[in-house]
Amino acid sequence: MAVIRYKNQTEYAFLVWMKNYPESFHPLDMRRFYVFAKSVARFRCKRWLDYSYFEDRVLKHTSHFSKENIDLFWDKLTELVEFHQASPMPVIDLETSSTGETRPGTYQRGVKDGRFYEVKISDEEYFSGGASKETLKKAKLF
Repeated sequence: MAVIRYKNQTEYAFLVWMKNYPESFHPLDMRRFYVFAKSVARFRCKRWLDYSYFEDRVLKHTSHFSKENIDLFWDKLTELVEFHQASPMPVIDLETSSTGETRPGTYQRGVKDGRFYEVKISDEEYFSGGASKETLKKAKLF
């Protein structure tokens, strides 16, 4: 079994995508584009986020690539990079009050009947997986 270390992963992913019928929109070809987009985001390749650079590289490799498809893939690339950079909901949030002081205690937030709720929970509930049914009855909906 061979172990391969890739250098210039983004360039490599770009060539893999471009050499395999990039304008076919076949699911496997789209997956190759997604690998390229993921590498742009993962390795923070800023030059690929310049439309002129992207267009030049695509046309340099495949001169008959349609302008509409360049625009389509450019839009998709920037959308996927933005998606990759977005933060998920935090698991832990160190929230402060309106006076700037740290609010003491542990709380649980969630959704109940289509509305947000928040309830103060004990350390035992926090470490055991969440609020008990009795504690949830005290939840404030907002």
